[in-house]
Amino acid sequence: MTVAKAAALVLIAAGGLACGQSTAKILERIEGGTPPSSNIRVDVFLLRAVSSCAVGPPCASSNPDECFVITEATGGRISFDPDAVQFVPPGDPATMGTAQVRCFRLTIDDAAAASVRELTATLRTQVFQTTGGDINLDLRLHEVASLDAGFSSLSIGLFLQPTALEGVGLPMVNRETDVVYAITGARDPDAGLAPKIDVCGGTSSIRQPVLGGSAYTWLALSDSCARVGTFLSTFVLQLYYGLRDVMAADDLYRDGSYPACGQGSPETTEWFPSNDDCTTDPDAPSCGAASCPDREAFHQHILAKHWRRGQPFNGNHCSNGTMDRDETGIDTGGICDRISR
Repeated sequence: MTVAKAAALVLIAAGGLACGQSTAKILERIEGGTPPSSNIRVDVFLLRAVSSCAVGPPCASSNPDECFVITEATGGRISFDPDAVQFVPPGDPATMGTAQVRCFRLTIDDAAAASVRELTATLRTQVFQTTGGDINLDLRLHEVASLDAGFSSLSIGLFLQPTALEGVGLPMVNRETDVVYAITGARDPDAGLAPKIDVCGGTSSIRQPVLGGSAYTWLALSDSCARVGTFLSTFVLQLYYGLRDVMAADDLYRDGSYPACGQGSPETTEWFPSNDDCTTDPDAPSCGAASCPDREAFHQHILAKHWRRGQPFNGNHCSNGTMDRDETGIDTGGICDRISR
């Protein structure tokens, strides 16, 4: 995983939903508006407990910033070599050898689960209003009580690979799924352990392993990640990936060769910037700045100025009328035969 356009790392469900319940009802009437062109289906997997084990040699450095670290409630640290550590489910043969092992269980309590519902409900409202009622998110929340899983390394931290969710997730997504989130806790409160999560989220396009036929975002519900800005950022990134990889939508500046600030096409829906284009998008207020002053404002700008109103969206390669990825026919074979219809 890199911060390239093929996959992005992101630093950064609706209230009262029952498992699998939809929120497809239109939020409100936009004055003078038309019905939404895109009822984008968002499948959110709320993983209440994920158990995993770090296995590997101790870190040779005394600098914790150079190690994968699990911090104990007493303040002590178990350090692993970041280049050699692996994360496996409990009971994996790797945990039975002579290597250093420390297992942890990332949990989401009831209060945090309620926070996720509130955050995704706020995301839905924000997206609906920012696009003038053109995008209505169809949120599907799936609560998973427990999961034993391996993680992969992300920087000097963790990333929950979508393959870890296939057993429980593939029956719940289908060809209408456009966006996928997997949300875990960030700590093991029962054991008093806090594994190092260097970045609190990561997003894969369909060019990498995903869950089903659409892009995938993992978020750890740390204090820095439990913000609506995090959900907005990753949602806009998944839109970008869907337009580029699934729909092959026309984009005036797809290759990233933007003109000078203020010199872009007057028709701003002719291009859809990526999350990294805050200082180069020619019509952004932040264009030309040394660094992005307000990422959340930029993501709102993308939706307000660059989303093409009246454009139905498809974020799933299993329903795009093209034989791509691991398909053996048009929208058949491979992962497309393993998801729900």
